[in-house]
Amino acid sequence: MSTIPFGTKRTRRWLPWASIAVPTIGWLVFGLFPSVSTVFFSFTEYSGFPGTPLHFCGLCNYHNAFNSSWTDFSTSVTVTLKYVAGVTILQITIGLGLALLLRHRRRGFGFYRALIFMPQVFSVTIVGVLFSLVFDPQNGPAEPMYHGLFGSTSAFLGDQTWALWLVIMINVWMFAGYTMLVYIAALRRIPPELYEAASLDGAGRFRTFRHITWPLLANATTVNVFLTAMGCVGEFALIRVLTDGHYGTKTLGMYMFDTAFGVNPSLGYGSMLAVAQFLITLVIGSVLLFFLRRREVTL
Repeated sequence: MSTIPFGTKRTRRWLPWASIAVPTIGWLVFGLFPSVSTVFFSFTEYSGFPGTPLHFCGLCNYHNAFNSSWTDFSTSVTVTLKYVAGVTILQITIGLGLALLLRHRRRGFGFYRALIFMPQVFSVTIVGVLFSLVFDPQNGPAEPMYHGLFGSTSAFLGDQTWALWLVIMINVWMFAGYTMLVYIAALRRIPPELYEAASLDGAGRFRTFRHITWPLLANATTVNVFLTAMGCVGEFALIRVLTDGHYGTKTLGMYMFDTAFGVNPSLGYGSMLAVAQFLITLVIGSVLLFFLRRREVTL
């Protein structure tokens, strides 16, 4: 049976290059070019309005961030770090706890795993609107529960004390299912013989978890911590829908958006904030990878 060759030799030689040309062009147009443009605009006093002059000012925006605008800049960075730390710690703890409860292949556990993972499928807008209704201080179901427990009222997402923590908990509710699935996959790779040997030696659940389960979850922990933290540094959409950056929830991403596209836009200063966010993400990611990888080696 004869076969028909797939094109000529020249066609087969250029086919791999042609197949990567489209994604490469897309990355250059929608990835590299905007990034380089952001760095360029960070050295200007450009407002962003069409037809307005573009004045190159060097490091003026960076100088303003550490002088006249230091209060707003430092506050947004502090809120971002609190948000990253809160979400990461809670999501890893809750995700690991759920994984330990639902790791076995038992009847009904698949349904619970799917139910916990389901919030990640929802769009951020749907989740934001849903919880805005839940925490509505006038008609939301959270108000009578809070009044019954504490005997007082709260504005919830409009409260300086509660707003950031509620956004953190909503984020954890959305993505804890993903963390759980990563841990479940890692738990199923642990040889059961290790648990049998620990049981014969008289090790309890806590010692078994401390000396067997937790060390062997080092790789999964690295993945979960890194992805969770990196996703939180640039958080914008969920905070935008829930609080619009008010009541102590203005992260660096919200501050950047309001500066670049707000009432009195300054695309130059907003671009500087985008560069600062990238540098903060790079530092946090590098530090996390260094310590997490070091932990994998030492365990």
